[in-house]
Amino acid sequence: MSVSTCFEYGGYHFFPLRRFAKDEGDFFALSKRLAEDPSIGLTAYKERQKYPYSYEDFYKTATNPNYDIFCCVENGKIYVPGERMLFLYHNPDGYIKREAKIIKNRMLIHTDNQRFNMQDIDNRRFMYNPITGVLLLGAQFPPSKKLRGSHAEDLSNAGICSGYDDYVRGWIGTGKEYPHGIIHFAPNVDDRNTALFNRAFETLEMFAQNGAEAETVVRSLGKRWEQPLFSVLTDLERKPSIHEQLKQQPVADSNRQKQTTKKKEAAL
Repeated sequence: MSVSTCFEYGGYHFFPLRRFAKDEGDFFALSKRLAEDPSIGLTAYKERQKYPYSYEDFYKTATNPNYDIFCCVENGKIYVPGERMLFLYHNPDGYIKREAKIIKNRMLIHTDNQRFNMQDIDNRRFMYNPITGVLLLGAQFPPSKKLRGSHAEDLSNAGICSGYDDYVRGWIGTGKEYPHGIIHFAPNVDDRNTALFNRAFETLEMFAQNGAEAETVVRSLGKRWEQPLFSVLTDLERKPSIHEQLKQQPVADSNRQKQTTKKKEAAL
């Protein structure tokens, strides 16, 4: 989802997430998963409102009237606009995340509801909030080019003017020097800063669920300049690289040749 679709309403920032799927049921089934959210206070009922909500005004501001479900950047919750209030929405049991296809423009992804493939990313900045699950990807640049701009500009261009320090920041990409990808934290994550280190760890877990591999390089985490992801996420399965598989291939071919020779000798 392009960041250009992010909008502000009632003091909060939202971006269109998706439409209702057929497997979510009819109106009755959907209505059972709606709930009021007093904390956000977007309602037409004056005794409960923090902002005078209007269904028509919400969709006028939303820029894309074709979506049913919206994600709030500030709290990471998802909402459905109703006639008299903005309802909190709960996904059905067994909900399967929808794929967010990587595009070249800036993107907002809600990792609790969407999945993506990190291996499709060439070279771009990222900002991730482990509390809300919101991931902001900067514009994608070819691997040979340097990244222009900054994280602060990415957030500002998304229409978000607060919460900068809530995001773990860096850049990610996959290319010739890093065939399994690289996750580079910027600024460096100091292991003496326990809160930041824990958030960086959660960021790595998120990327591991979205295409990062055991051999993906992690840079600027703690005292080590570079290390493989499996050395941080120790329960991550380590698979041999393509290079390692090719090195092992002649041995396997040699064993098969020996077995064939022994069979021929036995036949004689």
